[in-house]
Formats: sequence, C-alpha cells, structure tokens
Amino acid sequence: MNALSFSALLLLAACAPAAADTWPVWRGDSAMTGVSSTTFQFPLKLAWKFTAAKPIKATAVSDGKHFFIGDGKGVFRALKADDGSVAWEFAAGDAIEGSALIVRDSVVFGCVDGNVYALEAATGKQQWRFTTEGEVRSGANFWNREGATPLVIVGSYDNRLYALDSATGAKVWAVETGNYVNGSACITDGQTMFGGCDGFLYAIRLTDGSEAGKTEVNNPIASTVAARDGIAVFGHYGNEIVAIDARSRSPKWTYKDREFPFFSSPAVTPDGLVIAGDRGKRLHALNLADGSEKWAFRAKGRIDSSPVAAGSAILFGSDDGFIYAVSPKDGEELWKYEVGQPVQTSPCPAAGRLVMGADDGVIYCFRSAE
Repeated sequence: MNALSFSALLLLAACAPAAADTWPVWRGDSAMTGVSSTTFQFPLKLAWKFTAAKPIKATAVSDGKHFFIGDGKGVFRALKADDGSVAWEFAAGDAIEGSALIVRDSVVFGCVDGNVYALEAATGKQQWRFTTEGEVRSGANFWNREGATPLVIVGSYDNRLYALDSATGAKVWAVETGNYVNGSACITDGQTMFGGCDGFLYAIRLTDGSEAGKTEVNNPIASTVAARDGIAVFGHYGNEIVAIDARSRSPKWTYKDREFPFFSSPAVTPDGLVIAGDRGKRLHALNLADGSEKWAFRAKGRIDSSPVAAGSAILFGSDDGFIYAVSPKDGEELWKYEVGQPVQTSPCPAAGRLVMGADDGVIYCFRSAE
C-alpha cells in the first residue's frame, strides 16, 4: 500500500470500525473506539508465534502485510503477517511499551528511553527522533490537518502531551499537565481528550494546543479515552467508568461496581455498547446511553488488557494467562487460549489474523478455524 492510499484510508478512519485487513493505531481508529470489522470463526487456531524479549507490553499495529511491535529490550520489529518471519528490526534505547502508529509511509512509537521514533515502514530506517524529558509509555495517535501533514499526538512521563509533525518530528505544540501522561490521546469533535495521572481529563484544541477545558475526577487516569456519538468514556483509579459530553464536558453517567480500579481502556461499539475490564477480574458491558450494566464476564485474573470488538466477538487478555473471546450479546465465552503468563496487551485484528503479545515475551498469531 503506497503512502497516498494509506493516508486516504486514515482520513476515513476517525470513528468507523477498522478495516478487516489493517489496524493502524492500537485502538483501531483515532477516536480510540477499539472496534474492527474483522469477523473470526471459532475456535481460533495458532498460525505462528515469535519469541522476543519479555515482557511484551505494547500492542501490535498492522498495515495488512506486517505486524509492527516492540519488546521488553527495545527491539522494534516488522513481522510478516503470513508466517511471522522478520522483515526488519530496529534497536531503540530501552523497553518499548508504547504501541505504534502507522501514518503516511512511517511507523511511529514511543520508548522508555524518552524518545519518539519514526521509522520507514517498508525498511525500518530511522526517519526522525524526538526527545522528551521522560519515559514514553503511551501509544501514539494521529490527527489529519487540512492542507498539511498529519500530526502525531503522544504523551510522556515528563507530564506533557506533544503534537509532532509526522514528516519531520518537529514539535508543533505541547501541553503540560500536573503528572504523567500514560494513556493515549483520543481525537473527537475537533479536539484531543486524554487523562492525566494528576486526576484531570483534558480537552485540547488540535489546531493550536490551547485548552478547551478540563474535568477533575480526583483519581489518576492511566487508560485511554474512547469517544463515539459525542460521548467520551474512560475509566480511572477511583474504581469508576465515567461518560461525559465531549463538547460541553458535562457528566452523562458514572458506573461503579466494586472497589477495583480501571486500567483497561474501553471499547465503544456502533450499537452503543461500552466494554471495559477492571482489576477485579471482570469484563463489563455497559449501555452507552445511560451506563446501565448489560452483563459481566468473570476471568481468573485482573483485566488490564483493553478489549476489542471484532465482528461477533469481544477479544481481550487477562493476567490469568488466557486470551478470551466472548459474545457481545451476553458475555458467553466463545473461545480461550492458555498462554500461561499475564496477557496485558490488546488485540490486533488484521490481515485475517489476531495478534497479541504476552509477558512471556512471545507474540502469538491466530487465525480462524477451517
């Protein structure tokens, strides 16, 4: 896929389900909805696996031909979708926990060494590097500027959110918060929304980085906001999932089940289902309109993995060492695969495959049953 056609694809990707053959950003689209048009037939079968350096914390992204992912020792790789062989690899300066972004002809990712790297997607050659003053653990996102190259939006543990020119890596603007920026930035309604470990939800104008407003929740927000139909949804360490109006920032609803925090980022489906895991071993399905619970699925370990809705299944991992697929209708288990080590990455459904990494350092690739 050439740079022009891929850029055109990104322009259409703001809040639509990700195409079945690609997954350009770790939650599928710039609104961070966690929705794919891929449909799997269960049970899934292991297609291949690749052993990297443990742990694998970053979620893979894909252009339909390769899966791009970093590991616990700072090696970033392009793995061929068909067989998992290495197309190229690049050595960064420390562990890679931030998920990558495919934009134009580049793949962009943050690193614990404090740098944001842009590599040529076809070859792995470094195109630019931007240095922050802290670890970069969040996944990068994009915003398509009219008449200019897209912006890369990424947070750092130096308490800032950065907007970088995707072609050069030059800083366009930066926003300072009161603590780490761990989650990724969501793009919705002409602004970016993200949570800080300082307990605020920020709304920032994309054109110039000025603050449109902020909402205090008094608890660290380590996860990523998801937005759909003018509603922004996020979980936080105060054991709640919160929905607010993305424009006015007025509260819509708050959901609280038990005294367990939410680190997992929610998925929000086109038919109005909010899916999020908690550290109390449960995956919750809520109504986007009012926050009422439709069902809950209980795993045997905490769920830090952010779920993805793919066709007729919700996919996610758990610290109990399993990768799960459950029904969006009632939470009934459809399939599971035992890894044996915590699975905190999120699903990457692309190229007819499902790819997830685990704390054992292995990247697993599954395909539908015959």
